[in-house]
Amino acid sequence: KVYYVTGTGGESGETSGSEQQQGQQRLQAHRSGTMPPKKKDGAKKSNAEPDPGEDPETFLAQYKKFCKMTAIPECEQITQAFSDEENPYAGQFVIHPNEPMDPTEPRLGPGGTRALATAIMGTGPGMVTPFKSVKSLRIWWSNIGDDGCQALAELLRLGGAEIQINYLELWDNNIGPRGALALGRSLMVGNNRSLLTLKLDYNRDLGTEGVAALCKGLRTNSSLKQLHLPYCNLDSAVGQPLSEMLSYTRLGLTMLNLKGNQIRGQGLLELCPGLEKSKSLVDLDLSDNDIGEQDIEALNAFAVALMMPSVALANISLLYNRIGEAGANALLPALDPSNKRIQQFLVDETLPPPLFEALSRVSAGGKGGKKK
Repeated sequence: KVYYVTGTGGESGETSGSEQQQGQQRLQAHRSGTMPPKKKDGAKKSNAEPDPGEDPETFLAQYKKFCKMTAIPECEQITQAFSDEENPYAGQFVIHPNEPMDPTEPRLGPGGTRALATAIMGTGPGMVTPFKSVKSLRIWWSNIGDDGCQALAELLRLGGAEIQINYLELWDNNIGPRGALALGRSLMVGNNRSLLTLKLDYNRDLGTEGVAALCKGLRTNSSLKQLHLPYCNLDSAVGQPLSEMLSYTRLGLTMLNLKGNQIRGQGLLELCPGLEKSKSLVDLDLSDNDIGEQDIEALNAFAVALMMPSVALANISLLYNRIGEAGANALLPALDPSNKRIQQFLVDETLPPPLFEALSRVSAGGKGGKKK
């Protein structure tokens, strides 16, 4: 189930009328300091009042109160999302403008993100409870910037056992090194164990500096499974911090997506020591990274990493990298038919057909690849 929060309110919903009434009564009781009488011992468990922390109406009241107190305009995308009775809330926010290319359309922005995070945590003055049912946040094209990213990092760090966000997607939000540093700190060992997927696609201000800051925290994280950094303006210097992160013995990362950057041969060469040490990484996307035929040393090192018996890598993409005949020949030993571990290996079709056939592997359900 998906709980959409779009520019027009989107598909959204709220609890049933009886649950809303009970939630409002509970909220008013908290605010007034008077609690309803305890139920008799014989009362059925099914008749118990709902937890305000699971009630969207409680969250909305907290959100509106914080916006009023801080003079932050309420985000219509959020407030309208609770008005549709036909689509009950399901734990996932998807927030984005309807027309991303229209600069006049309102965005959530850093202030709106701070209001959202504070209402979810329930830490503002007069708030009664964290909003515990949130499991996923997807915020696209909303210009949250570093300040908004810091607010979400605080939510991850302070959410504790009550707020278990496992999926965070922040596409194209003008996040830079400062926001990445905050995210990294929030995900250091001992701070957050719930987040499984982090997607930062199209944050071009992030750059190598931002990813290096992020890696400082992630290299002690054992719970994150997927890290997506496509089109984040990464250069060859990113190889070293990523390698250091991958070298962490307790790292649980299974997917690393670096598509659409410029790590080039030097970045790949510096990444390889971490790849050799990683026992968890299964999926690696290096497509469109300006790795060329001249990068023989890096491609040789990559082939060595792929042949390490302790390495788990099974799905690799080198699409849109013109590695040429020399580069393809450097990789051939790693794609020997005896290497059954590698299920998918995608290379550019500009290679001569015999080399393309020898290197290309496509997992079940994939398109194209080696002919039968």
